[in-house]
Amino acid sequence: MRVFLLASFLVLAASCGTPKDIYSTDKNALEGQAPPIAPPPAPAAQGNPKYAILKPYFKEFLKRPSDADINVFKANLAVFAPIVEIETEPESTQEEPRTPLEYYDTDSYHLVLIMSGTAQAKAMLIDPQGKSFIVQVGSKIGNRSGKIAAISATEVRVEEPGHPVIVKAIESSLDDVMRELQAVEEF
Repeated sequence: MRVFLLASFLVLAASCGTPKDIYSTDKNALEGQAPPIAPPPAPAAQGNPKYAILKPYFKEFLKRPSDADINVFKANLAVFAPIVEIETEPESTQEEPRTPLEYYDTDSYHLVLIMSGTAQAKAMLIDPQGKSFIVQVGSKIGNRSGKIAAISATEVRVEEPGHPVIVKAIESSLDDVMRELQAVEEF
């Protein structure tokens, strides 16, 4: 049955030929003839004046890569804003001048005296050259950026970054030690 319907449809379509437009006013179309082919329009000598305005922008558009990511939702004001360059002064690479206490290693200083009964405790240190210096809490000492952290009645604590705390204690002379031992034995 399907084959019969398909065959009859094909016979009817072949017998009708090309459809004629009954509403057409063209005399050739009503008679069944093909309309004559129109010649292509002659190219304009000057071109479209609207294209002349867009031509430089279009050429720049063609130079852009086709895979450029364009975000149409992003504001384009940053493109038109002037770029302001702020001159910054280079950071000073010069360090503070070194004090005489910063020329030798902290272990090379010898603690001689501690003044702990005052408002601010102070200590006297002697460097390897024999020069004496009075220091207090916060004074810089040593060639490894050390600072005096605390001064007690018997010792001075020096902190150096990345190193253990150095403790300088007052050394008593051998005669003082002997006197103390004799005093203990007498009791």
